[in-house]
Order: sequence, then C-alpha cells, then structure tokens
Amino acid sequence: MTDPIPFSFRLYRPADAAVLAALFRDAALAAAGYDPAAREAWASAADDLAAFGARLSRGVTLVALRGGAYAGFGQLHPADHIEMLYVAPAFMRQGLAAEMFARLEARARAAGSRALTADVSVSARRAFERAGFAVEAEESVTRNGVSLRRFRMMKPLAAARPQV
Repeated sequence: MTDPIPFSFRLYRPADAAVLAALFRDAALAAAGYDPAAREAWASAADDLAAFGARLSRGVTLVALRGGAYAGFGQLHPADHIEMLYVAPAFMRQGLAAEMFARLEARARAAGSRALTADVSVSARRAFERAGFAVEAEESVTRNGVSLRRFRMMKPLAAARPQV
C-alpha cells in the first residue's frame, strides 16, 4: 500500500472562489448533527458567489490541495479568529483539519495573538476540541429563517515566556 499524496497549501486566489463555494456547500450538506433544512440553510451562504468570494478575500485564507484536487480551506479573520475551516467530504478523516489547525494557529501566533477563537458547528466541535479548543458558550444563529446550533470556542495561545 502506498502512502497518499501529501496535502499542499497555498494562499487563496480569487479564481478559487467558485470551487471553494462548491466545496463549502458539499461540506455543509454533509454535516452531521443538523436536519436537511438546517444543512441547506447553512449551505446557502455560498449561493451568492461574489459575496462568498469577497468573504474568502478577507484575512488569510489557506487552500489545501491534494494531487491538484481542492481538499479544503481555512480562514483567519481577524488574526485571532478561525472564521471558516471546511474539508471536502472526499478528504474527511485524513488529517487535513489537524494540519489546517496547525497552520492557522502558527499564523495567529506569528501575528501576536494570545488566543484563537471560532464559532463552531455541531459537526466540527470534536475536531476543534482535539485541536485544544474549549467551549465558551452554546449559541443559536438564524440562516434563511432556520435556527442553527453552534458553539463559541477558544484556545489560549500564550505560552509561558522565560523570565528575564
């Protein structure tokens, strides 16, 4: 058995918008823990391609590829908040989310952030907890008239600094 091709990462380009909108939609429609109406309401955030592309252009958006295929993406906006992190269903459970967390965290640390926050879906909660995040609050947001449950999560980044 051969090892799979490793993921490669690069910064978002405007030409990625349509493919990432489709990836976002597929990931939202596959999300566990939500009924079909909630998944469709969540996925509809990518229906306006211009608005979705503008959203991807904010902050730092990393795109993950494997063998030329779009595997996922993650965004820091601002530097201390994971605004989006999505993995294409075909690439789930292959370690991509963990790699994306590490890369986004490194960027947040380099920017001087002392904590990393995220608003996390029911389906992504365990992945964020494995990455060291803890739930601060449970909340509900409304998309297209449908209530979606999510969690406000946080991970401290401040490491002990040597005493001078």
